[in-house]
Amino acid sequence: MITDRDVAKCMAEYGGGFVSRLGTAALAADPSNRKKLRDAFPDYWANYARMAQQLFEVEKQASVQHNNNNIK
Repeated sequence: MITDRDVAKCMAEYGGGFVSRLGTAALAADPSNRKKLRDAFPDYWANYARMAQQLFEVEKQASVQHNNNNIK
């Protein structure tokens, strides 16, 4: 499951100037203020939530592949 912190990390790492700073702010924020940022920028949040989910799936698949290669 993707958390708000996962989304914020994705924004901070992959976003442009504004979005990366928004992600950095969200990482520094307490949960209440992080929710305010999420609610204020729902389009950005949704886009980077999808990206974070895709990255999670790729990492999960890579881990499975790595484990399968070590079993052989």
